[in-house]
Amino acid sequence: MIRICRVIGIASPLAAVAAVIVAGALTPGYDAMSRTVSRLAVPGVWAAAVVDVSISLIALTCFALALTLSPNVLAGRVALTVSGVALGGAAMVRLDPGSAGATALHRLFSAIAVLGLTAAPLTLARVYGSLSLVVGIGELGMLVIGLALLATPFDAWGAWERVLLAIPLAWMVLLSASLRPTAAMIPSTEEIISANTAILSRSGS
Repeated sequence: MIRICRVIGIASPLAAVAAVIVAGALTPGYDAMSRTVSRLAVPGVWAAAVVDVSISLIALTCFALALTLSPNVLAGRVALTVSGVALGGAAMVRLDPGSAGATALHRLFSAIAVLGLTAAPLTLARVYGSLSLVVGIGELGMLVIGLALLATPFDAWGAWERVLLAIPLAWMVLLSASLRPTAAMIPSTEEIISANTAILSRSGS
């Protein structure tokens, strides 16, 4: 199981990023510096399905990590699970300029997902090292910068969003690559002895 989750955690974010880059480059009139990824998935844009799959791949990564992380970091696992669910919602409910309700719901799901991806590395820092702490602080910093930019003529929101997302995605890839079986996944000495004793008993009967 852990090997499968490692593959998912490494390959899925990389595939998602590559797909979005290609989709943006092939979409006429799309400016990645000023337009967010969600703009590639609005009704009528051919790349919508590509973006939906890409978001779903990130959600899958969140679930895979939550499943394989140490049982001692429940808060981090919950944060990743919440992010995965929210990302799934964002994939299902697209940004739609013609529907205020759909747009608001998509943005709500996206905001929850980002908050979860900010909380996860912060809560995992105690067990998984200073890199997680740095990533969490970096995400918080990007959110603060974003709030400050709302009051300015800043229009490079596509670039800002990509940096905001690149930080936790890179962290998830690195974390997945370093995954090892946790204590909960490794049989204890007593369990091994008991299993061997049972085998010997059955063999001698």
